[in-house]
Amino acid sequence: MRLQSIKASKFNVWSGIVRVSLLFLCLIGLSGCLWGQGEYSLNGQATRAMGKSVTLTVYDGDSSCHRVSKRIKDGEFSFTGYINKPCVAELTFSGGRGLYLYLEPSEMNVDVNGEDLEHSPVTGSRTNSQYRYALENNTSGKALAEFIKNNKTSPVAAFLLFRQMRNMEVSELDKLYGNLDSNEARCYHYYAVGRYISEVEALSVGKKLPDFEFVESGRAVRLSECLRNDTATVVFFGATWCDICKRDTATARLLCGDSVTFINIDIDDDRRGWDAPYITKLDITHLPYIILLDGKGRIVARDVRVWELERMFKH
Repeated sequence: MRLQSIKASKFNVWSGIVRVSLLFLCLIGLSGCLWGQGEYSLNGQATRAMGKSVTLTVYDGDSSCHRVSKRIKDGEFSFTGYINKPCVAELTFSGGRGLYLYLEPSEMNVDVNGEDLEHSPVTGSRTNSQYRYALENNTSGKALAEFIKNNKTSPVAAFLLFRQMRNMEVSELDKLYGNLDSNEARCYHYYAVGRYISEVEALSVGKKLPDFEFVESGRAVRLSECLRNDTATVVFFGATWCDICKRDTATARLLCGDSVTFINIDIDDDRRGWDAPYITKLDITHLPYIILLDGKGRIVARDVRVWELERMFKH
């Protein structure tokens, strides 16, 4: 009996040590997950006109973001969470209306101004006043270049560049992007600008048009399947609801005849419509949209008008 009690006592001791060790390891793991993170809370007030729910998109990763949606109850909403460092976030309301703000590990409040979202007061954050000032006074031209030069380590500079990138020549954009500190200014929007530059450069004249998949008569087709060696190609993007597209399609088809390959892509054939991957990949912003390729599948011109095609083919 005494031997059994000794064994039982030793087992209880070891069992206790194991439990304490596991608890200690769990605490270490938890602290490791939260190490370097800060807790934020974002409380807001909004009118009924802003809808019944709001989504917070937090751009806290280098190349990814996460979204959380909450109900607006009695004109109020609240978000809490953890972020690794101060970062840009966006509140999106009904109708896709968005409000950008700078999220910090603190207790913040926003009074949503439905008439002028960009100027909704944000309190509890020392950075937002600087951030709003930057948005209002450094969004283009020399002011933007000067701001980036003086704030090359700031994620705010990367975000300002992100907001203006589609309004700039890629050479100018690339120059300003190169001024950002690749370590300190590294954030979601820093990488988004880099990806955009790469995509635009891939679509420049002389480059081979990236292969893509589209839908024709309910069947998935790849561009590479439609090209003919040593034959120029006109890729025409349109839609059945677009009257101008119908008119220009007929004209372009006649101009091509048998000597030029004509590829007609109706975005309505794809149930994803404007959300089809090739729309973003090829930077198609309107319809009709025409891309002219040479016999090797290289880009001769993008966003060509039908009358320009007529002039090109006559010569």
